[in-house]
Amino acid sequence: MKTIYLIVFSMFFQLTLYATNSDTILMRAKHFYEQNEYSKAIVEYESLVDSGFISAALFYNLGNAYFRNNNLKWAILYYERAKRLAPNDEAINDNLELSYTLIFDKVEAVPELFLLTWGKAIRDMMTVRAWSWLSIGSFITMLVFGLIFLFIRKISVRQIAFGICLTCILLSATSFTFGYFNKANIERTDEAIVFVPSVTIKSSPTDSGNNLFILHEGIKVRIEDRIGEWCEVRIADGKKGWIRISDIKVI
Repeated sequence: MKTIYLIVFSMFFQLTLYATNSDTILMRAKHFYEQNEYSKAIVEYESLVDSGFISAALFYNLGNAYFRNNNLKWAILYYERAKRLAPNDEAINDNLELSYTLIFDKVEAVPELFLLTWGKAIRDMMTVRAWSWLSIGSFITMLVFGLIFLFIRKISVRQIAFGICLTCILLSATSFTFGYFNKANIERTDEAIVFVPSVTIKSSPTDSGNNLFILHEGIKVRIEDRIGEWCEVRIADGKKGWIRISDIKVI
């Protein structure tokens, strides 16, 4: 029992120390940013990223530091990562949109299906945690009213309980589904940013492939396939081709 207490105390102490250290780094980074020392702020923020710290605010602030430091491709990368975690954040979306107006490539996106747009909007209404709690709460409510349906003999009460049970089952399943897709969207690895000044997109995963078109740093691509050190990418207007994996960075 004493050993268990020591383990718990050790874990609590380490978590407290980590939180305190993270707060100190954030304060230093904020100070450097306010003093226009953006390179130093970047170093501090990146140290948190390297330690596994993940938050929309961290990625957004790091994106701002890179933007102020005139490093557009890194700014876009972290704005995109921030948007994954907080898709409805106005500041993140505004800065990301501004950044894309400053890159060389201007691509008109192919309109997506209305149902897909609608589904994404619902998915992004809440965080993964919020969807999870809604699903769990609905399931527990369903169990409670299921017991009422089983043990109460009054017909009117049973009818109400049955209706609530059915509604809660549907709500729980729907919440779980949107939470799952929200989490999958955050963890997806099929989107990337071009990280070289310019690159020629090939028709096949070899240097001898035909030249199709040229992309420049900062543009967002979708990864369709991977073969060795090459990957097939598609841009927003539907054009696709092959690029070296080393020329992009996954969001």
